[in-house]
Amino acid sequence: METKKFTQFGTLSVLLMLPLFLLFTVWALRLGVNNNPAFFIQISLALIFFICLLIFYKLTITADAENVSFRFGIGLVRKSYKISEIKSCKPVTNSPYYGIGIRILPNGRLYNVTGLKAIELQFKYKSSVVRIGTNKPEEISQLIQSLIAGKEIVRNMTETSTKNRETPIWIAIFLLVVVLTFIPNFQETRAEWNDNELKIKGVYGMTIPFSEIELADTVSNIPAISHRTNGYAFGRALIGNFKLADDSHSKLFIKKGVPPYVMIKCRKSVPIYINFKDKQKTMDLYQTLNQGKFLPDLDI
Repeated sequence: METKKFTQFGTLSVLLMLPLFLLFTVWALRLGVNNNPAFFIQISLALIFFICLLIFYKLTITADAENVSFRFGIGLVRKSYKISEIKSCKPVTNSPYYGIGIRILPNGRLYNVTGLKAIELQFKYKSSVVRIGTNKPEEISQLIQSLIAGKEIVRNMTETSTKNRETPIWIAIFLLVVVLTFIPNFQETRAEWNDNELKIKGVYGMTIPFSEIELADTVSNIPAISHRTNGYAFGRALIGNFKLADDSHSKLFIKKGVPPYVMIKCRKSVPIYINFKDKQKTMDLYQTLNQGKFLPDLDI
């Protein structure tokens, strides 16, 4: 007989682990790698949840004339049982307390990625049972019982192999991480202002009251950078908090290679450097900051 496959997507597993993976990944990117132990903690946690996603995003049960097998996700965890050693198979409903993953039951083990439905395998030579989660317990039980009895598979069975035609979730997750990594490279820094304050919008955004600004000037080069302390540095984008070569600190909203840069010195915060892809926008911001109504005491 041909091999039959039944695949169940791990909806609950993904809903639990994907947000945690994304959360720790974003935190790690924001922290930066240089001299930052917290980065390695966050990236390690992200890696753990990524591996869990690869394992538990689906569960596939396979049956042929010789074996009943199952595997989690990409196949890092799998089991196989000989048809000749299986006494019976029946559909069951698990207690909500059993949960998901690989669980120890009072009389055996449960392998599950979502939901409460499962098949239960009982064996000829041992008392413990094995429960395998699935959204098609009746059809799979019928199939395995037919194999146990040595009968031909009923040709008019409505169940056919569940073929996974979707893009594997681990590929989608990888692409999502790539997107999160590269977005700041293409996302334009946005600045808005009114009579009282300047607002820099986006990741690491901030609001600067004009009353706090002591100096606003243009520079042709950004200061030498030692490392980022809580920021993003990839390609041409430098966004967030950085430590400079002279051990001082600064906040950057920079696209490298597009001078000039506006340097803003404030009374109660570190110096800020900002520019735009459009040089005219940079100059417009500089001229706005130096208008008398915004900086009445500025003398440069």
